[in-house]
Amino acid sequence: MVPWSLSEAPGISVFLKDGGRIYHTYSTYERGLDMLNVAYHYMDLVPKGRDEGDGGLGSWLRRRDEYLD
Repeated sequence: MVPWSLSEAPGISVFLKDGGRIYHTYSTYERGLDMLNVAYHYMDLVPKGRDEGDGGLGSWLRRRDEYLD
């Protein structure tokens, strides 16, 4: 597993409720999300792609409500 430098990381889990029991049936994260996250498809169409480079996605990603010191 790759350590994330961000406070949040994407992931998807699937659960099944059968009567009174809940089963965790599937989870994926990192590159396993590519087919489920539509934003990745759009980023792959632009000239620089995801532009992850050596610093990974976190080196350029900024949330609009995230402030730098």
